[in-house]
Amino acid sequence: MARLALIAALAAFCVSAVVADGTCGCLHVKKLYDLNGNGIQDAGEVLIQDWRFKVRNVNTNAFFFYNTTQTLLLPYGTYEVCDQAPTTNNWGLTAGTMCKTYVLDGLTCVDAVTPCVCTGQGNSQLSANWWNPALTTPADLAALAALPIVDGSLAHFTPTDAATSLKNWYKGATTASPPAYYLSVNLALAKLNLLHGFTSASTLVKAPRVATILGAPSNYVTLGDLVALAVARLTASTSDPDLSNIATDLHNVNTNEGFVQASPCPFAFQPANTVGATDLNGQCCQQGCLKVAKTYDLNANGQTDVGEPDINGWKFKVTSFQTGNTAYYQTPSTLYLPFGTYEVCDVLPQQYNWWLTGRPLCQNYTLSTTECVVSTATCLCTGASTAQAGGYWTKQPGLATIDAGDLAALSASNLVKADLSPFTGFTAAQFVTWHNAAASTNAPYWLSDVLALSILNVRHGINPDILIKAPTIAPLFGITEHFFVKLSAIHTRAKQMLLTPTIDQATMLIIAQVLKDTNANQNFAQDGPCVATFPTVVSGNLNGLQPPCGGSNPSLLVASGDNADLAGTNGAFANVNSAYLGGAIGVAVVAVVAAVAAFFIVRKVRAGRTLKTSRSDAAVAMPEMDDVAVAN
Repeated sequence: MARLALIAALAAFCVSAVVADGTCGCLHVKKLYDLNGNGIQDAGEVLIQDWRFKVRNVNTNAFFFYNTTQTLLLPYGTYEVCDQAPTTNNWGLTAGTMCKTYVLDGLTCVDAVTPCVCTGQGNSQLSANWWNPALTTPADLAALAALPIVDGSLAHFTPTDAATSLKNWYKGATTASPPAYYLSVNLALAKLNLLHGFTSASTLVKAPRVATILGAPSNYVTLGDLVALAVARLTASTSDPDLSNIATDLHNVNTNEGFVQASPCPFAFQPANTVGATDLNGQCCQQGCLKVAKTYDLNANGQTDVGEPDINGWKFKVTSFQTGNTAYYQTPSTLYLPFGTYEVCDVLPQQYNWWLTGRPLCQNYTLSTTECVVSTATCLCTGASTAQAGGYWTKQPGLATIDAGDLAALSASNLVKADLSPFTGFTAAQFVTWHNAAASTNAPYWLSDVLALSILNVRHGINPDILIKAPTIAPLFGITEHFFVKLSAIHTRAKQMLLTPTIDQATMLIIAQVLKDTNANQNFAQDGPCVATFPTVVSGNLNGLQPPCGGSNPSLLVASGDNADLAGTNGAFANVNSAYLGGAIGVAVVAVVAAVAAFFIVRKVRAGRTLKTSRSDAAVAMPEMDDVAVAN
């Protein structure tokens, strides 16, 4: 009867959702293996694939069967979604009602989640094993004696040994015995299994009678809660009417049944009755949504964090893989496009001080549901700070600002002289003489000099954790993408290298050049967006693309409240701008140096220069730039 009841209940298990004419909604039906029984998906809990469910349009009664691997695209309206009962009776819900109703009336996909578990054998040891004195110890007997267990006369029972006392007491109890006695023997057996680690108090078990007593949301409770309830009720009264129900659930556990399994069990379904079934999926305009934004990435982590500002007005290009046609827009834009795959590419600014920190310059996105896909590019721009070069610190007025604390800090920084001996305990005048003699032909000496100047800049106002664009040395710090390094990290590395000044002097030269540039007030990440101007583009459209849902213009990509006429082709979209791309990942320092040297040559070429696209070797001319400013 219980098995028939479960099948009947699962057959009635339904979930519902809402739909209207013309516009498409999205419904995700998911089957969650809810290992801890809390009704929500936690870390490590999996979704069950290929569980069958039935969807019925509440207004028309049209229905069809689907699997939980599918995402349904349904016109706005109301639908009933019903779980189908498996052929085995060891599956059950952990939360929720048998039927739910969902309304689809927007772009966001609606989740219909069914949390469930399946049960099977655990590791409980049967009663006969506990009559063995080798297993049941005196400590176990003492633990049992501390429980509120009783014998057939309802007197407290204290076992004296396992082989005789415990065995005879246990075997004397049956379902016809007083409920308090029958519960006592099952409580004792459950306690022994817990004491010896054969079971765990946190394990979820099927206990429908106890679940009702506890007011649990499903038929599943932890073994610890089941045992605790038995102890509490026996302590309170040996005539409690619930003792029999508690004993029945506890007995099932002791016979090694009803344990929630660690992973989904096998399942199968009877053939579905498809008479009159009509596929509801996709019976509406199949239009997706793409949101394109740009964020100023203050910490260069490639993500949008709290407090990081949006960059509005940045141009980008959208290309349809279905037709090859393109259109141009600017951030932020929400685009409503027919289902398909689209390439979103940032337009390169005229300024060479912008750098990507997150996704590539171009990224592909596939629209297959009505839920908006978000494309956010993160970037930083570089420029000046308040750094001063050697001419400031070794002459007035800069020299006058160097105090005893500065000299002490420099003396503790592993600086070396021309002969590579330590340079410590010096005066300001001696520092000037030492600085004036430094040259790049002596790598340790030159590194010491530029490090000293950089330390003075930090001590007099530069943030030590400011980010420096340093592609030539970023790989030394394990940074192989955006190439931004904290100034303090560069200082630490330089000081470490100067401890052994005769080793790896080639790398010293590279680090010294980076510090030299920062002392010249270059390559500092700015604390807000810089000015960015973009190519003038020719108006165009995405001819051949089907119209948006409810739209009247079949040729244009539709942007909500944004510049929808920035369309056409633009040769300036060649993505070889090594500054903006951040360069290739450097493996060898020499390769990085070569790349950066090439960049500094390229950046001197004027507007109208010839660049190469990333998709072919064809050269394209970059048109003149307009004067649209993103931010100041």
